[in-house]
Amino acid sequence: MNSHGESAAASATVRPLRSRTLWRPVILLTLILLATIAISVSIGAADVSWRAIASGDEIARAILLRIRLARVIVAALIGATLAVSGVTFQTLLRNPLADPFILGVSGGAACGAAIATAAGLARLPGIVPLVAFAGACGATAAVFLLARRRGRTDTTRLLLSGLVLNAFFSALILIAFSLSPQSDLTAALRWMMGTLAAATWSDAALLAVLLAAAMAVLVFAGNDIRMLAFGEDDARARGVDVERVKLVGFAVASIITGAAVAVSGIIGFVGLLVPHVVRLIWQRDFRFLLPLCAIAGATLLVAADLVSRIAIAPAELPVGAFTALLGVPFFLSLLRSER
Repeated sequence: MNSHGESAAASATVRPLRSRTLWRPVILLTLILLATIAISVSIGAADVSWRAIASGDEIARAILLRIRLARVIVAALIGATLAVSGVTFQTLLRNPLADPFILGVSGGAACGAAIATAAGLARLPGIVPLVAFAGACGATAAVFLLARRRGRTDTTRLLLSGLVLNAFFSALILIAFSLSPQSDLTAALRWMMGTLAAATWSDAALLAVLLAAAMAVLVFAGNDIRMLAFGEDDARARGVDVERVKLVGFAVASIITGAAVAVSGIIGFVGLLVPHVVRLIWQRDFRFLLPLCAIAGATLLVAADLVSRIAIAPAELPVGAFTALLGVPFFLSLLRSER
């Protein structure tokens, strides 16, 4: 048997073993996530017990099930969404610093929300999230078009386009806030810092559907996306339609990011932090990273939201600020360790 045949046979025997080893971290992370959810639902500014629900207390039922549990589930879905988006962007662009915020997706959503607030539309239910989602989609299209060169999407131009558009969006946000009604400005600022205070079961249902659809698409294209990690030329030599894969991956990650930002505002560093931590501990293969990052991202944001709720109760800290406080020291220590 030639060397190519031997390597193919070796790959065939290794793959099932690696598939089986995936279940161990998945089960471990799932148990941690469930425990974090249980703790987060049980703890809050109001002292409410599950016994009160069992005894038929409607106030306790409303607090635990309609408010607190809905918020925790939305936090888990947003954390999973941002982590999945982050690992997808990093793999597509072969850049460890790529995430929805650097690429301008979140900036477009924030810009849309700021403009809607300045126009006095914040009082209309559902308008700000809708405009924010449209802003995220518009930013995605703009970044992708700016990065096109001679029929191909240049990854360096993608990053540069995202950085330039972020600066543009920041300027528009400042102008919009200076023109916003004073009564709407406080809510708009809280949204910009990231908040889950207004989370509902309808938000959870929407995010769950979008995340499930995105995961299905990314898993289906997972092998082709994985090939991009070895370089676009190598992927093309293996028969991968590189431009189609980048377009699909970029669009899917941007759409779910836009939905997450529309619900919670800007929550930074989840899409950047979680993939790095998972890579340090477990697999680097994109097909394995997807489920691991989704569960780890959900766990991180549920825990961060719990701390933001109880740290200075009954007031709340912005959950986006708390994730930034976690992310910045981690990356500074990572940079120092790689010197």
